[in-house]
Amino acid sequence: MHEMEQYFYNGQVHLSLQVAKQVKEDAPEAQTAKQLIALYERYGVATIPCYSEKGQQSVERADETYVEMDEVAEIRAIQDEEAFGKRIKQLEQVAKEGTSAEKAQSLFTQGQLFLYAHHYDESVHCFMQAVKHHPNKAVYYGIAAQTMNRFSYPPFEVLGYLERAIDLDPQNARWYWNKALVLTQLYKDLKKDLFLEHALMSLEQAQENCREEQKSLKTAIENTFENMREYLFQ
Repeated sequence: MHEMEQYFYNGQVHLSLQVAKQVKEDAPEAQTAKQLIALYERYGVATIPCYSEKGQQSVERADETYVEMDEVAEIRAIQDEEAFGKRIKQLEQVAKEGTSAEKAQSLFTQGQLFLYAHHYDESVHCFMQAVKHHPNKAVYYGIAAQTMNRFSYPPFEVLGYLERAIDLDPQNARWYWNKALVLTQLYKDLKKDLFLEHALMSLEQAQENCREEQKSLKTAIENTFENMREYLFQ
């Protein structure tokens, strides 16, 4: 199997696209390369921002939150309606006039607020914009992907964001778990065993990286393993 196909079944769409573009027109894999490039173009994989540096990433806490989520918790705790409205206006102002990092955090916070309000498309839009303004934060990519997958966005687009999150934060169990969910869905939709094989490997990586105090995530990973049994022993 050609390298681009290995990346494809492992959900590494950016690497798969990169290799596919390097395949020569007279190569045996040329037709497959063209099909993969067309697929990735259809889902806008190349438009997903790429990080410029791999810095230190925030760590998921035992309650499944990140430091970047503290602002939304503070805003949701505001009881006074007028004070709440004023805080939202400040948030929107920062998204327009702040630095790139400030804009990204404001949009990330707005995305969570939209999610709590059940405005899902607006939530995903904000998460995507957060990535554009600050493409070096794994949590922005990862939560964008998790939300997109939750509301049935195209799997190859979701994988494009997860690949970036894993590249930036390869010890984060959550991103591997989400990747396993997407690959499992692709297996169910496309009936390709290699998707399931890579989903299982990704789930094993999630289990290996899940810390003892991450009890909720650990349970979710174990449940996913259990659900996979129906596919593994068919």
